[in-house]
Amino acid sequence: MNKYKWSRIILFTLFCVINYEGYPQEIILSSDRKLPINITTSIEIFRDSSSQLSLAQAITKNYQKSTKDHFVFPYTNDTFWVRFNLKNTNSQNKKWFLIWGNPLVEQLDFYISDSTNWRFLHKQQKILTHEKERKMIDQEPKFAFELGPQQTKTVYIKLTSKRGHYGNLRIHSAESYYKSRLDDYASQSFFNGLVFFRLFLVVTLSLFVIKDLPFRLYSLHTVIKTFAFWGYLNIAGPWFTDDPDLAKKIDFVFYNSVTIGAGIFVYFTQIRGRLPKIHSIVALTIILVTIFESVIIFVDYQWYWLKIGVYSIIVSAVYFSVLYIYCIAKKITVEKYYAIPFILGLLSYALLYIRLLGWIEYGPLYSIAYLLFLSEIFVFVIFLGRIFRNTEQNKRLAEQKLTFNIEQSTRLKELDTLKTTFFANISHEFRTPLTLILSPLNDLQREFPKREIFRIMQQNAERLLALINQLLDLSKLEAGKMTVEIQRADLSQFLRQLLASFESLAQSKSIVFQYEQSHPTRIDYFDADKLEKIVTNLLSNAFKFTPEKGRIEVRVDYTERDCIIKIKDSGIGIAAERLPVIFDRFYQADQGTNRNFEGTGIGLALVKELVDVLRGRIEVQSELGKGSTFVVTLPCDAATWRQYLNKNEPVRVVGKTVIFEQPVEYQVDFSVLEEVVAAEVGLDLPILLIVEDNPDLRQYVRGIFGERYQVEEAQDGEEGLRKAFEVVPDIVICDLMMPRLNGFGFCQALKTDPRTNHIPVVMLTAKATLEDRLEGLTLGADDYLAKPFSSAELQIRVQNLLQQRRVLQQKYGQNGVLTTPPLVAVKEPSMDDVFLGKALKVVERYISDSSFDVETFAGAMSMTSVQLRRKLKALTDQTVTVFVRNYRLEKAADLLRSRAGTVSDIAYQVGFESLPYFSKVFQERFGKAPSEWH
Repeated sequence: MNKYKWSRIILFTLFCVINYEGYPQEIILSSDRKLPINITTSIEIFRDSSSQLSLAQAITKNYQKSTKDHFVFPYTNDTFWVRFNLKNTNSQNKKWFLIWGNPLVEQLDFYISDSTNWRFLHKQQKILTHEKERKMIDQEPKFAFELGPQQTKTVYIKLTSKRGHYGNLRIHSAESYYKSRLDDYASQSFFNGLVFFRLFLVVTLSLFVIKDLPFRLYSLHTVIKTFAFWGYLNIAGPWFTDDPDLAKKIDFVFYNSVTIGAGIFVYFTQIRGRLPKIHSIVALTIILVTIFESVIIFVDYQWYWLKIGVYSIIVSAVYFSVLYIYCIAKKITVEKYYAIPFILGLLSYALLYIRLLGWIEYGPLYSIAYLLFLSEIFVFVIFLGRIFRNTEQNKRLAEQKLTFNIEQSTRLKELDTLKTTFFANISHEFRTPLTLILSPLNDLQREFPKREIFRIMQQNAERLLALINQLLDLSKLEAGKMTVEIQRADLSQFLRQLLASFESLAQSKSIVFQYEQSHPTRIDYFDADKLEKIVTNLLSNAFKFTPEKGRIEVRVDYTERDCIIKIKDSGIGIAAERLPVIFDRFYQADQGTNRNFEGTGIGLALVKELVDVLRGRIEVQSELGKGSTFVVTLPCDAATWRQYLNKNEPVRVVGKTVIFEQPVEYQVDFSVLEEVVAAEVGLDLPILLIVEDNPDLRQYVRGIFGERYQVEEAQDGEEGLRKAFEVVPDIVICDLMMPRLNGFGFCQALKTDPRTNHIPVVMLTAKATLEDRLEGLTLGADDYLAKPFSSAELQIRVQNLLQQRRVLQQKYGQNGVLTTPPLVAVKEPSMDDVFLGKALKVVERYISDSSFDVETFAGAMSMTSVQLRRKLKALTDQTVTVFVRNYRLEKAADLLRSRAGTVSDIAYQVGFESLPYFSKVFQERFGKAPSEWH
C-alpha cells in the first residue's frame, strides 16, 4: 500500500478542466489557519453506481458539494469519488498529511496531480493490518503528500467499501499530525487502560470471588463487549491476520457479537422464569440472528449483511432497555446493580450505529456515546461495592441455610435411623414371643387335631404377625429400602392358587366368590411376595366389608405388557368425597367411635405403595351401598423386569403363603441325625450350640433338639464365641439381634477363625429382608429362618446341614490325606482346604518322630487338643490318631512303590517303632503286606 504509481492521464483539454462547471473551490492552506483543518465542507462527492469508472471518466462527472463538516457513506456496493483543490500559501510547510477519519474503511485510492496538472500520483490503501504493528491504538488511513508554497493541486479519492462510514477529512502539517498522534495515544491509552482494568477485574472476580450467576453472566457480557470495542476500532482484526479482507470480517464478528453477550445476560437474569414466553423467543431470536450474521459474513461478505448486523445491535439495545423499564414499571425483580451499567453500555453502542446509519447526525453524538461508555465502567465500579456486600450477605445466608439444612438433614437421618431401628427392634420383640406362641401351637394342633381352640389361637396369632409385617413393609417403603425381587414363573398358576386359598373363607361367610383369568397358563415376570400382599389385602378388605349373601368377583386379564387384576365386591361402598384419601396411611373409611368394622388403616396404603414400587397403578370406583371395584395394573413383561432377574434362573411355579391356609406339615427323618456321632471326647451325640438372648426361646429350642443332641447354650454373641471355641459344636443356631455382639458379628468371627470356620450356622431372625439375608450369607451363615418358625422346619434345616457336612467328611476321608480333595475351579482354596494343608505339613514335619502325639500336634496348629480333635472329626470323620497313622501309611506306600529302602527302614522312617504293628496296620489299610507292595 506504500507504493506510488504514476497514472498517465491525457486530459481532453486544459480548457475543459479549467472551465468545467462546478469545479471545486480552492482550499487555502495558509499560515494563519489553525491545524488540523476540517476540509469536509469544501469537498465534492460523486456516487458511482456502476463501480467501474476510471479516474479519467470520474473527472468528467457532476459532483455534489458537501455542506456538512462530516460525511456519511451508506452500506452499499457503489463506489464514491471525492475531489478537492488545495493551494498552499504557507511558506513554512511543504509536507502535509491527509487523514481519512474512519479506521474501518475497506479501500481508498488517492490521486493527487503533479505540478503540471497533467499527471496524477496514485496510492492505494486498504484496511490497516500489518502497518499497525499490532498496536492497541486505532489508526485512521493517512496519505502523505508534498505541496510547496504557492502551489495548487487537485486531489481525487476513490472510496470502495461495503461498510457504511461516518467521518471527516482533515489536513495536517507534519508537526500537527505527530502532535495529534501523541494526543490520540494518550486518550486511547486511557480508554484501553480502563477497558483492560474492567476486563481483568470482572474475570478475576467471577472466577475466584463472586460466583453468583448474574455476576458471571455480566462478566461474560463484559468480555464480549471489550472485544467488540476493539473490533469497532480495527484493533482486533490485525491481531489475527495481515490479510485486509480477512481482518475486516474478523472486526465485524467482534463488534457485532455484543448482541450475543447482551442477549445471554438478559435472558438468564431477567427473562427466564420472570417474563412471558414471547420475550424468551425474542431474545433467543436476536442471539440466533447475530450468530447467523457472524457465520454468513465469512461466506458472503455483502453490504446488506453488514447493515442487518447494525440493525440487530440497535434493535436489541432498544428492546432490552425498554424491557428493563417495563420490569421496573411492573415491579418485577430487577438486578439493578447490573442492569444500570448494562443499559448505559447498550445505549453507547446504539448511538454510534444510529449515527452511522445517518438517522441522527448531531455533532456531539459521538462524545455522548463515549461518555455513556465511560459511565458504564465507573457506575459498575461504584456498584461493585454493593455487589460485594450483597454477595457476602447472600453467602452468609446461604451458609446459615446450609448449616440449618445439614442440621435438619442430620436430625431427619437420626430420626429415620431411630425409626428404622425401632421398627427392627419392635419386630424382633414381637416375633420372638410369636415364635413361642405359633411354634408350640403347631405342635399342639398336630397332637390334638380336634381341639378347635388351638386353630382359633393360631389364626389370630398369624393375623397379628400379618399386621406386624405390614407395619414393617410400610417402614421399609418410607425408608426407601423396599427392593424388587422378580421371578420368571407361571403367573396364572400363582394367582389361581392364591385366589383358591380364599374359597374356605368365602364359604364360612356365605359369600359368593368367583374368579377367572384370560389365560390358563402365562409365563411372566413378577414379584411373588409383593403381588401376594397386594391381592391378599384387597381381598381381605372385600371380604371384610361384604355382608353375607354378598358377591366378590375377581377377573385377571393379560396384555402383552401388563397384568390387570379387577376385584369387585357388593359391599358397603365408599363415599365419593373419601375416595381421594383411602390410600393414605392409617385412614379408615369407617372412622366413628362405634365402628362396625375392625381395621388399622394400613392395608390400602401398603397396597398403593407396593403398586408404585412395582411400577404399576391402582384405580378405584365405588358407590355407597353398591360396592367397590379396585383395578390394579402391573407390568409383567421382560423389557420392564429382565434386569432384576437372574438370567440363569429356570422357569418355576412360585408358591404362596396365605394366613387362611392350614400350616404345612413337615416330616423329619431322624434316622439321618442318629448317624451323626461324635466318637471323640466321650460324647455319644452331636453338639448343638444355641446362641439366643431370650431364655424362653432357648428353652423351646432345647426342647426340640434335647433328646438327640448334646445342647449347649449362650445368651449373647460373645458368650457364644467362647462356647464355640471351647466345645467346637457340630452346628450352631444363632439369633440375629442380641446384646454385646449380634448375629452378624458372631457369624463373621466364627467363620473367620480356623478353629470353628467349618461349623454350620442357622440364623434365626426377625429381620427377614433380602438385604439382611444377603449380609448374613456373605458373612458365612449357612441357612436363614425367619421368626416365627415351625419347629419341624427348623429340624429339617439342621438335619440337611449335618447331612451336607457328612457328605464332605466322606469326600475328604475317601481321598486320603496325601492328596487334597478334588476342587471345583475356584480362584482360592477354601478355609477347610487351607486347614487340612497346614495339618498335613505339621504331620510331615514330625513323620519320623514316633513320640508325636495329640498335644504336640494341637500346639503346632495353635489349638487345644479338644479343638483339634473336633475339627478333624468334623472335616474327615477321623480321629487325630487315625489321621496321623493314615498319612504315615500312605507315605510309606509311596516310598515302597519307589523302592526307597527296605520295609524296616521305611517303617522307622515314617515313625513306626514296631515292625509287626506296621505290617498289621499296612495290611488293614491297603489289603497287602508291605513286602508285596509295589
